[in-house]
Amino acid sequence: METKTAVELGKLADLHMHISSSVTPEILWDLAHEQGMKLPNRDYFEFAKSVVIDGNIGYEDYLKMYDILEEIQSTPESMFRLAEQVPTKLYQHDQIDLVEIRMNPMLRSRDGKIDLDHIIVYTLQGLERASLKFPQLKTGLILSMDRRFSPEINKIIVDKAIKYRDRGVIGIDLAGPIDKNFSFDDLTSLSKRIHAEGLGLTIHTGEATNADEMWEVVTKLKPDRIGHGIASVHDEQLMTYLAEHDIVLETCPTSNLKTKSVRNLDEMRENYAVLLAHQVPFTINTDGPILQNTTLPKEYTMLLDHNILTLEEAKACNRLAHRASFIR
Repeated sequence: METKTAVELGKLADLHMHISSSVTPEILWDLAHEQGMKLPNRDYFEFAKSVVIDGNIGYEDYLKMYDILEEIQSTPESMFRLAEQVPTKLYQHDQIDLVEIRMNPMLRSRDGKIDLDHIIVYTLQGLERASLKFPQLKTGLILSMDRRFSPEINKIIVDKAIKYRDRGVIGIDLAGPIDKNFSFDDLTSLSKRIHAEGLGLTIHTGEATNADEMWEVVTKLKPDRIGHGIASVHDEQLMTYLAEHDIVLETCPTSNLKTKSVRNLDEMRENYAVLLAHQVPFTINTDGPILQNTTLPKEYTMLLDHNILTLEEAKACNRLAHRASFIR
């Protein structure tokens, strides 16, 4: 069914993919041992289980899994290897011809011991090498800010994105766990600068947070896209705003089930029906195919098999993903 889906939809685009959660356990194991890291699990098969979600674990436990993933991926050489291999695998196995990969360079700096420029440049070189092997493959790098960071630290990430804008950095994201000390007011000047510099802006919201926070995001930061954003289905005015301002939701179906942001397939079917009825633009994405134990063809297959989307609606999502990309 995956092959049939890929053929019917054509080449696919994934706009919401964290490189942290897109690496196979085999590669992670090798990288950790090449660095001499002491892993929490000395048995490979136990380690492999720990980096793939089994069942639905909830949002907080899900985010904790990123700590070890990002630590393993915190050398420039590792990022070069992964930035080449992840898009290559996606193109060869899943027929993905456009992928935006996001990562937080600060979380890979080992408390400032690793230079951010090295992490970013090596990542960009890896993406460039993947595109050299497959000229039809389009790749771009989104640098992620974090809710736990101070405005000064997030500004450094924006500065780096602007610095490497002409080398393959295409946008800025905001991710990270919910933090009671975080305020979107601290990012308003940064968001204006991001827009002025021609970079795309996407914000994680409406996944573990409600529609009220989404209102804050769209009015204060004016993002081009929203990561997840499924909470918008509970607010008709918000959906109207999203549609009128063409703010695209990067929805991640399997991820939402596994983090319990969506209870089950019945709720998911209702959510997408509401988005379609209100003409809210949305795309289908993986979030992180290895951690989620999915692929983009599997995401579309699940939605089609359970009558959540029709084939024409799925095709429209994929066309929109190609159009809404920050890759120019």
